[in-house]
Amino acid sequence: MCEAQGMRRFLADTTAMLVFSTVAGMFTEIVVAGLSVQQSLYARLTALPIILITGRPYGRYRDWICRCCRAEEGVARRLIADTTALISFQLPLYWITLAAVGATLWQIAAASVTAIVILSVSGRPFGAMLDLFRRLFGVTQPEAQRAPS
Repeated sequence: MCEAQGMRRFLADTTAMLVFSTVAGMFTEIVVAGLSVQQSLYARLTALPIILITGRPYGRYRDWICRCCRAEEGVARRLIADTTALISFQLPLYWITLAAVGATLWQIAAASVTAIVILSVSGRPFGAMLDLFRRLFGVTQPEAQRAPS
């Protein structure tokens, strides 16, 4: 893969994750878990380096889950793959972020239950958003599906 293609993949996956996690995270933290706006902003700032580090690995992880689930074979498989990938990758990172900003165990538990619901509902929409960002950044196929150069 050429360097420019790799950078576009990084930017597409990371930007999609940044937009998604900011909106979904702040909603969950403020509306459901009862964190203050300040705590939520700190959580989002704390999450920024995590997103920068994990945006592209998540994209690769999602592509792998999609291959394992044979997601290209139908809508139900794509839904299962995207939901599984999002929950299993994001929830542990979310716990670390909330703990780092001083959320109590009750707040982490409340946010986690809600996050699971939100991630379950958001799995496929986020997968579609990630696909859209990849197209916008000129990345149309997962690495494993591209024809050899």
